[in-house]
Amino acid sequence: MKNPYKYLSIFLIASLFLFSCSKSDNGTDETDSDYYFRFKVDGNQVDYVFKPDTQINLTGIIDHDEQSGVHAMNIGGIDTIFETGLTNRFSILIGDMENIVAGTSYTNIQGQGDRTPDSAFNMSYFDAEGNIYIAVLNTTATQLYDLATVKFTEITDSHVSGSFSGTLKWYDVSGGTVELVDSVIISEGIFKVPRY
Repeated sequence: MKNPYKYLSIFLIASLFLFSCSKSDNGTDETDSDYYFRFKVDGNQVDYVFKPDTQINLTGIIDHDEQSGVHAMNIGGIDTIFETGLTNRFSILIGDMENIVAGTSYTNIQGQGDRTPDSAFNMSYFDAEGNIYIAVLNTTATQLYDLATVKFTEITDSHVSGSFSGTLKWYDVSGGTVELVDSVIISEGIFKVPRY
């Protein structure tokens, strides 16, 4: 694989689009929903309300690739799938050779939690302007990303729940160099999303 981050990013974005499709049948009234995706960005509350009557905007996907042996967990929260750009969405992707289990703190920095995945860790947030803030595995000598953590509290056949936090960074790489543009602090993140 020449660039694993390119393929990981493509998988992440494709998963968000594939599983954030419109739904035509009647679902649960969103005000009575047991599903949620909440967090704070620099202290400001963000809530992605589950909208099963019109869209599938909260998702939990668990997969295992038998050929590579990688177990993957992708958690996605989107304000509305009807926005035309990549805005107001949050995604967490964990890829590991071991089973992804509840009760374990997964982090992007070795030694900072219960486990650092050996294949992929990606926490990404698209703000209202479409800027992407991320934290991924620190795999280079220069540490580009600060600590991000996710802990799954429940992994069932019907849903996935957990908590998350971290400092996510927006880098500009358009000029052939890596330049930090901005960062945000994600705190008090909690989710309970349907599993697909």
